[in-house]
Parts: sequence; structure tokens; C-alpha cells
Amino acid sequence: MLYRDICKILSYYLMGFTVALAVPLLLAIYYEYYADPIVHNQPHATVAFFQSIFICFSLACICYIFGKNSSGTLYRKEGIFVVVLIWFLSPAVAALPYHFSGTLKNPFQAYFEATSGLTTTGATTMAAKKYDPKTHEEIPITKVVRGVHDTVYSFYGTIEPVRDPKTGLVMYEGIEAVSKSVLFWRSFTQWLGGMGIIVLFVAVLPALGVGGKQLFHAEMPGPLQDSLTPRIKETALHLWKIYLGISLLELLTLYFTNSEMSLFEIVTVTLSTVSTGGFSVRNASIGAFDNPTTDWVIIIFMFISSINFSLYYFMIIGKLYRLFDYELILYALLLGTCCLLCTYFIFGTEQVFLTDQASSTFFGSEAFRSGFFQVVSAQTTTGFVTVDYDIWPYSAQVIMLIVMYFGGMAGSTAGGMKIMRLYMLFRIAQYKVESLFRPESVRRFRVGHSDVDVASTIRVLCFFLVLVSIATFSTFFFIIDGLDPETAFASVTCMINNIGIGFRMDGPAESCAFMSNVALVLSSFLMVLGRLEFFAILAILVPAFWKQRS
Repeated sequence: MLYRDICKILSYYLMGFTVALAVPLLLAIYYEYYADPIVHNQPHATVAFFQSIFICFSLACICYIFGKNSSGTLYRKEGIFVVVLIWFLSPAVAALPYHFSGTLKNPFQAYFEATSGLTTTGATTMAAKKYDPKTHEEIPITKVVRGVHDTVYSFYGTIEPVRDPKTGLVMYEGIEAVSKSVLFWRSFTQWLGGMGIIVLFVAVLPALGVGGKQLFHAEMPGPLQDSLTPRIKETALHLWKIYLGISLLELLTLYFTNSEMSLFEIVTVTLSTVSTGGFSVRNASIGAFDNPTTDWVIIIFMFISSINFSLYYFMIIGKLYRLFDYELILYALLLGTCCLLCTYFIFGTEQVFLTDQASSTFFGSEAFRSGFFQVVSAQTTTGFVTVDYDIWPYSAQVIMLIVMYFGGMAGSTAGGMKIMRLYMLFRIAQYKVESLFRPESVRRFRVGHSDVDVASTIRVLCFFLVLVSIATFSTFFFIIDGLDPETAFASVTCMINNIGIGFRMDGPAESCAFMSNVALVLSSFLMVLGRLEFFAILAILVPAFWKQRS
């Protein structure tokens, strides 16, 4: 293992991460020293970001010293190890502002929050603390999940409320009581992780040379990985330009369609939408805005961001025929069908708003909008919510659970299995069934007009096996840790597919503050595992990976 080369790459990466931390630092300085105090009653985090930058920069210098005399060569094995190392190291650095600002005092919760951001999962441990109205002492939050065996959860909140200094009344609680610079950092980490922090790294650091190719292919998700251009750096740069363009387009659309949203809310929602991440600066997520136009804008951009970004590149260069893509057509049909089915199942049923817990009945456009929003949010693995879907009919909930595993298209910011893998699994099964009564036939495995080799089909089958195995064992471990079966399975679905929303204790109106430290560690591991699509992490766990080259 070429450790000096690894240290050199880490030094470059940590330098870049230091620059990323400077963005919320500037925002923190503005809110603390220049903005009207009425605009920001929440705690300030300027010092926390200064401390985080100092630690990140120090680590970069240490890595640079150790990697100063590197050979400048990066092989496949080192490339895989660097990608895995970066994806576990990055949340540790990104968690520093949460911990130093006092937002999340538990380091396991801070690491979970940072991992959730960078992997674009969107699950959170931020929950309003609860106090006794008479003694004003903090009391645990108690919730019960009914079942064959009722499961009682008792845990403490994580976020102190912001009170009026004169009256002592609560002004903000939960997520809304957190520093705006910290909330921006949450959404910004999702935006950085959306297209891939390694892809950005390759795009802006041409000094990596040939090593960038190994990092790029170890980072990018999907069963089939094709470069848009012969040079990996150019491919990464094109992808990030498209990503930035979509972000600016959504930002402008929200700005001109909802005058009630502040610029801060527009920016953070955009960062979380385009990355299909789902972090929100409001306790009620997108439901807090209560604006049909905003809902539809976000639905459209969640869908846009879950499409293979290569197709946008081909559109730009004039190859419009590439839009007749089998995966895109299948994805659109599948998503549209599930949205209509969900709308049908919730039509005429009760809905509960997350803002004031008021209830009404789904009819007409309301059912259509809510059904489309939640299914698109689930399948694109964004994780935004507008209503409490945890009380929907089981048929609608099951549709949401299924599409969470489907995910978006390969080469997008969405998580899940990816539509291409589903299509390939279907074709593999189809060929196998046909071979029972036509064993003499010679078949070519094709996706669209392209032949698929045996190695790709084996990878897809292995991926499916690993996914099922890890989901099964992780659910079992969560149950051993004290979670009820429905919450356990929903939490695994959430983490492994990088979604951020689940059911029961992990539902739309809840957070992951109920999880133990052991569950938080497992969840963080599952989020990175799902983001890198298993194989890169599993590879470094094989003993042969660490053997010296002969």
C-alpha cells in the first residue's frame, strides 16, 4: 500500500474541505456581527467554524508532511482505499461544527448528522428538548409503537429551545432553534455529497493525474460506468457544471414563484433538493411553506435531479436522440404509475399537516399533489415531507417503501438500487426462464442497443445479494438493540438507500434521536455503505486486499 501517496491525496482533499468550511464561516460572521439581531435569535456558531477550520487545516498539513516524498502513482487498490477513507473521514471533520457549537453534544449524533448530510441521506438526530411546565426541568420524550408487543421509547431531545430574554417564552424549538450557519452547513454538505465530493475533487485538482481515474470510478454509483469524455477530469468538470446549472435554475424558480420564502430558505431548499438530500431548515420540512406551487417546483426538480446527468450533457451537445433511453422511459413510467396508485389509495382518507397537526380529508388536487410529492420524494430518495404519511392506508405506505428500494437512475444524485439494475435483474430472470424450454437458444443480453457483458450481470446479481443480506442482518441488529420490527426495517431502508424518511419512530414527524450510540454507529456505516454501493467498502474488508504485491 502506497501510504505516502495516500497521505498526499488526503492533504489536498482536506485543504479543499477547509475551503468548504469557510463558506458557512462567512455566513456565521455575517449573522453574528452584521445582520439585524431580530433576523437571527438563534445561538451563533462563528467560533465553532473557526475551530473546525483550524483542525481540518492542521490535519491537511500533517498529511502533506507525511506524503511530501510520494511517488505520484495511484493504483486501483490505493484508489479504492482512498475513496473509502475519505467517506469515513469527511463526516468526522464535517461533524466538528455541530459538536463545537453545542448543537449536538453527543459526538455519535454529530457524526451521524454529518454522515447523513454528505451521503445525502437526510436523516437527522435534531429533536426539540422537552421540559416540565411546572419545574422547568428537562424530561424524557416518551413514545409508544403499538404492535403484537408494544415498544416504548424513552429518550431526550437534542436541541435547546430559543426563549425570549424578557418573557422566557419559547420563540423557536427543534431545527428552527439551530444557528442558521449550522443549518446552511447541513444543506451544503448534502450539495457537496450529491454529485460526489470525490468527483469534485477530481474536477478541481488536475495534479492527481492518472490517479484521478481510479478515484472517479470508485466513487460514481451505478452498474455501468461510462465517461462522457476521454479525460476523467473533463468528465467530472462537465458533471459539476450541469449540477451547478440545475441548482441555479431551481433557486431562481423558487425565488420568482414564492415571495414568502426568505433567500436563506430558498438557498438551503435548493441545495437539499438538487442533491436529493432532504434536509430542511423548518421542523415541518416543505410542509411548513404550505404552498402548492412550491411543492410542484420541488417535485419537478427532485425528478430532474434523479435522472442520469449524462443525458443532460448529451442534450447540451445536441445528441437529443440519447433521450430515448430505456432506463429513462422505464423510470418515468414506473414513477408515474406509483404516484397515481398512491393518489388513488389516499383519496378520501384523512391527512395530518405537520405544521399544526390539524387534519382534513384528501380530495381532488390535494390528494394528487400529496401523493405525487411523497412518492417522488421517496423514489428519488430525497426525503422531503409535506404531510404525515405514517397514518396513510397501508397500501400507500407499502408503495412508498417499495419505491425507496427502486431509487432513481444510475449516474444521478439519487440513491436506491437504481432502475438500470432492476431492469437488468428482470432480463436475467426472463432469460433464465426461457432457457428452461429453449435450452438450445443462444441469447445476447442487451440493454437498449448495447450489449451487456457477463461481468456486468454478475455484478448486478452480487449487488442484489449483498443488498438483501445487509438489509436482513441490519434489521436483526436493530431489533436486538431494542427497536420494534417496523421501525427497524424502515430505518435500514432509510440508511441503506440514503433516503432520510422512514416509518413509525423514524416517520415524517420524528427524528433519529431515539437511537442508541450503537444504532447510530451502525446507521452511519450503512449510509456510507449505501452511498458507495457496498463493493468498495467490502473490498477493503477482504484480507487479500492488504497483502503486498508480489
